[in-house]
Amino acid sequence: MTRLALLILAAWPLAADVGTLLPANKQAPDPAILATGETAIDIFVDGSGARVVMRQIFENRSGSVQEGNYVFALPANAIVSDFAVWDGPVRIPGVILERKRAEEIYDNIRLQAIDPGLLQLGETDSDEGRRTRVFSAKVAPIPAYGTKRVEIEYHQRLPLENLTAYLAVPLKPEAYRAQAVGRLWITLDVRGAHNIEAFESTGKTFPLNFQERTATRIRASFEGRNVNLQEDFAITWRRGAAAGLAVSAQRGEPAEPGYFEASLTLPPAPAAAAPPRKVVALFDASLSMQWDKLERSFAALAKLLEGLQAADRFHLLAFNTGVAKFAEGPTAGGRENVEKALTWLKDQPLRGATNLPAALDAALATRNDAIVLFTDGGASEGEIRSGRIATAYAAKWNASNKPRTFVFGVGDDVNANLLKALARNDGVFESVGSTETVDFKLNAFLSKLQRRPVTGLALARDPNLFDVYPLQDQSYDGSEAAWVGRYRNPGRTVFRAGAAQVAVALPASETSHPQLPRAWARARVDALLEKIDRDGEDRATIDEIIRLSRQYKFVTPYTSFLAAPRALLRPRLIRPGDPVLRVKTDPLISSVVAVLPFGEVKPLRYLKEEGVWQTRFLAPVSMADGVHPVDLVLRDRNGKTYKETRTFVIIGKPPVVRVTADKPQYRRGETVRLKASASQSTRRISARTYGAAPVELRWNPGVRANTGLISIPADMTPGRYTISVVAEDMAHNMGSAEVGIDVLP
Repeated sequence: MTRLALLILAAWPLAADVGTLLPANKQAPDPAILATGETAIDIFVDGSGARVVMRQIFENRSGSVQEGNYVFALPANAIVSDFAVWDGPVRIPGVILERKRAEEIYDNIRLQAIDPGLLQLGETDSDEGRRTRVFSAKVAPIPAYGTKRVEIEYHQRLPLENLTAYLAVPLKPEAYRAQAVGRLWITLDVRGAHNIEAFESTGKTFPLNFQERTATRIRASFEGRNVNLQEDFAITWRRGAAAGLAVSAQRGEPAEPGYFEASLTLPPAPAAAAPPRKVVALFDASLSMQWDKLERSFAALAKLLEGLQAADRFHLLAFNTGVAKFAEGPTAGGRENVEKALTWLKDQPLRGATNLPAALDAALATRNDAIVLFTDGGASEGEIRSGRIATAYAAKWNASNKPRTFVFGVGDDVNANLLKALARNDGVFESVGSTETVDFKLNAFLSKLQRRPVTGLALARDPNLFDVYPLQDQSYDGSEAAWVGRYRNPGRTVFRAGAAQVAVALPASETSHPQLPRAWARARVDALLEKIDRDGEDRATIDEIIRLSRQYKFVTPYTSFLAAPRALLRPRLIRPGDPVLRVKTDPLISSVVAVLPFGEVKPLRYLKEEGVWQTRFLAPVSMADGVHPVDLVLRDRNGKTYKETRTFVIIGKPPVVRVTADKPQYRRGETVRLKASASQSTRRISARTYGAAPVELRWNPGVRANTGLISIPADMTPGRYTISVVAEDMAHNMGSAEVGIDVLP
């Protein structure tokens, strides 16, 4: 029987390592087939937000064409915001598609030996995608003895604890597997509105060379050859004297709402004596906690128990299919008792499923002041639905002595939504990945066992602000409280949070904070995913997640990035959305069925709040634009049937777009002058290219065309790029065109 001691001391191979391109027919890295030739990582930090751009070149060392699966784990709270593969000197950017559709297109393109790349959250389905930080990117084909270049960009909000910020880029392979990169570059640019103090690189593998080191900016770099990835790249720095409430805003179209972020830095509180603690440690000893997850959980538990004093009391419970107790009654803190408890835990069998509800019930029964749970949240026995587990626990918690519920999630597959919901019972949630440096987050987590969150920090309501979401459940002294939202009108708006207040002239047009729209959309999607975990899936919620993902360009459990030549994707991108058929009937009607002109039969669902019957259907691609009949079969409560004929309109022809650039080649920092024409029904034209902010093209009567300017970023990698121009008509049909440009050094 497997026991904890064996697994804590031994390193075992896993299916895939972070940052490795696996051959499609293998479950482990094989540098003899696919090796990492070069990796360049650019890190940009602006205040509490970080943008990380990774560019990697993989080498096929075999004599046959390969398909690779690039698996990597992102830090907590990070979202992938761009993905691209390169076909020689041509960059093929990714577009957001619904997950299932992206997989279908990928498989079809791959069979044609065309160069696609598919990136998605999780490896199997949207359910796994909601529970994992692991992103997988399928890349094919990789030519024999050739190379393949992949680019990934992600955004992350950085934690702030005791006025110290922390950033880690996961590079260390799982389970200590040896991994090397032929050449590695890391560039770092940290900017802050507050002074940057005590800046430190926490590891020894990546010594930094500093180009600039001032009070508000750090620029540094690392370059190495044949670098063994023994640890993650991580940095910390202390924020200077705390300011009050700060607000940043972004507004693109004057006629549309803008976006804002309000943040309040909370100064550290003086240390105070704390009463003796009474805690129950709840340790997940199920099979899902193997390898690094088990070792990290054990180390975190040990630090918790070793920090107890003789006056403190603790219970230790290990759970999998059942629940085992170290002792029936409470145990006094102190070295001798803690060593006995840890020895007992090492002898416990690692087996079975994860009966999380039973473990939580056992912890509540001890009637301690705090529950500290170490798990990945992967419930697999008893009740396994996240929403029901959280709801049942909250009800039992309210009927108990209400112990503060602290949750430390470990692993790249942490069920974050469930664990966050559990921690909302007067506790704290924190998580670390399988290879992430644990010290910073663990110390901050344990320090909160004897501290209370700051109360009264909700952002005050204002009629100009709407769709506001907090970026944290709780805030503590020495951290930050922040909110993102939207605003209706530019002009002076007063923001209030707690005792802090600031008046801000919200801009009518501002583009210097391009991260804000995506930050708001991500907060909205997180709220929708929590709703799904609580109440189950419904089509409207999933549709909104997909829409936000595509509009604001980031991956969700229900969407994927697909990189492929645009000509192969365009028919799907411009096809109109599913038509909606809505019918209002007499109250006596109990059912309505639609017989569509192309032979499909669809039942309609009654929307009680609107008093109408509704269904959605997918019109065939071959269906012509225009008015089409639909037969309705209605049945009343007495069983009588009636037949009516109604009509619906298909308007699916997209605008025709033509675009030109003023020249074919540009140097970095230059401006591209675009000129576009579109169908008369077009209401809006926009253009975008990799690395540059999107721009609106507006009617220019002097040249009788729509014109606009795109600036080539000064740090853009030389190569072949595509500028995409999208036109939207009054019916929201989308048409697009592209123009290629060469970026020179």
